[in-house]
Amino acid sequence: MGWICLTWATRVIEPVAVRKPAARQLTVCVDDFGLHDGVNQAVVELLALGRISAVSCLVDGPAWVSGSAALKQAVGTIDQASADVGLHLNFTETLDVVAQSAHLTMPIGALIKACYLRQLAVPDLIRDIDRQWDAFEAVWGRAPDFVDGHQHAHQLPQIRDALAQVLARRYPIHANMAHTQRPWLRQCRAATWHGLMAGIGVGDTVKAAVIGALGAHALGRLASQQGLQCTQRLLGVYPFDADGKGYLQRWQTWLKLVKPQGDLLMCHPAAPMAQPPPWPDGIAASRQMEHAVLTSDAFASMVQACGVHIGRFGRFER
Repeated sequence: MGWICLTWATRVIEPVAVRKPAARQLTVCVDDFGLHDGVNQAVVELLALGRISAVSCLVDGPAWVSGSAALKQAVGTIDQASADVGLHLNFTETLDVVAQSAHLTMPIGALIKACYLRQLAVPDLIRDIDRQWDAFEAVWGRAPDFVDGHQHAHQLPQIRDALAQVLARRYPIHANMAHTQRPWLRQCRAATWHGLMAGIGVGDTVKAAVIGALGAHALGRLASQQGLQCTQRLLGVYPFDADGKGYLQRWQTWLKLVKPQGDLLMCHPAAPMAQPPPWPDGIAASRQMEHAVLTSDAFASMVQACGVHIGRFGRFER
């Protein structure tokens, strides 16, 4: 009897192993690689520091071809790549007059109106998506890891329909192909009320909500129908009006919002350039500010303290 009591007592006081919660996973994506050398340099630096995990490329950008070799070296081999590299579909800026001469380009406001009024020809959009996709593969040597859109145009009506047709042709639904072999898509759902409660300003929240309302859920449904993975919420939205302190504070709030997996945070850094970029850059000052913040020790310490792991969306366990 005494042995039984001793055994029972031993089991009661035996320390219980406590499992630490898994680190929250976040995809941090730099947009506009190829726009100019400042963006390209920032991407290479941030990859070396391990502070980004996705790079979205403008194939009509003046510095796309010239910057691709450095990007390949920074990302590494396909089996040990440090980041996903994707196609940043562009319908709103004329960056290569020759390549884009036969294709649609218009300011984002006019494009939104035309898409919602169904004024565009989907076959023309398909041809332009194919052109940009082929241009990406010709330089990168393989298909993009993901697809999104410059100024989020990929989610608009008609454009998302065209994109769905391109994806269905390039990745047939009946193919025996794992998710890691298919591109994932950026979904632009906003954090909305969760963001406000976490401390995101009203202006930032409204901008994020407007972006999401332009097609996030519809794009998510299309992706699901074709067996493609989508990121969940889009973080990193602000009106490009912050100084370094304000941007770092925004990051602290965004990091609080990160769910266990699926969220993507976009950023637009660029290193300072000795000469102005060949293409007018309306957010040049914000790009340099973001670069200074993202390369800082304060930023690295903040991410570590928040328990967030920056990693490739294509490699996250689901």
